[in-house]
Amino acid sequence: MSEVIRKSITLLTTIIPNADKEEWSATEVSRQLDIPIQTVHRLLSSLSEYGFVFKNRETKKFRLGLTLMQLGLSIRDNLLVRNSALPIMEKLAMKTKESVYLTVSEGNEGVFIDCVNAELFLKVAEPIGMSNPLCKGASKKVILAHMKKKTRQQIIRDLIGQGKIHDINRFETELKQIKESGIAVSFGETTKGTVSVAAPIFSWEDKVVASISLGGLESRFREQQIRHFVCEIKRGAEEISENLGWVKPR
Repeated sequence: MSEVIRKSITLLTTIIPNADKEEWSATEVSRQLDIPIQTVHRLLSSLSEYGFVFKNRETKKFRLGLTLMQLGLSIRDNLLVRNSALPIMEKLAMKTKESVYLTVSEGNEGVFIDCVNAELFLKVAEPIGMSNPLCKGASKKVILAHMKKKTRQQIIRDLIGQGKIHDINRFETELKQIKESGIAVSFGETTKGTVSVAAPIFSWEDKVVASISLGGLESRFREQQIRHFVCEIKRGAEEISENLGWVKPR
């Protein structure tokens, strides 16, 4: 491990608040860790720049910053989504005989965080942790389409800059259609010869937090079958959302 990273982690664990102390001065941290005061100031300045520590302007002392809380809450939220989604994913996989995925967004990408594989010899089995840009594949596009306008526009700008989106007008039209229908369908966008059907999952704040998708071989996804899968995946997404406290608009 890098020495700077090791010292930074040690510093952060040192200034964890307790019943007797909520803030620490650089001198106190230096004495506690037996690190030169100049090094402590440099580490604290770098950590405060990214919100990992906060400096009280009045006391000149430091405490843990909100970035750490935000990271912890994002992990908690993902675990909450996963725990709520897994039983429904298992039912969908059993009912449809196809693989069911849970996807969350991370920056400009969507990441598979869980999967219930179909019990078929020929099946789609994407690896957990696999990530793709939010402009590629139904499970990612359905998240992007339901994001708040400002966030969505920023991500689209970033993806254009990265060369991931080439026809912006066509892409925005597709996102509009996805949002209006509440469903996304893609053909061979992440894996050739496959089809994916996805629906968004919302939190109690009516904020899109994930998507649930069903993927399989294109040879099994006929038009009538796709319509059936759309109904199933949409119903499953709504059930998960309701478990998270979301109230369906009337």
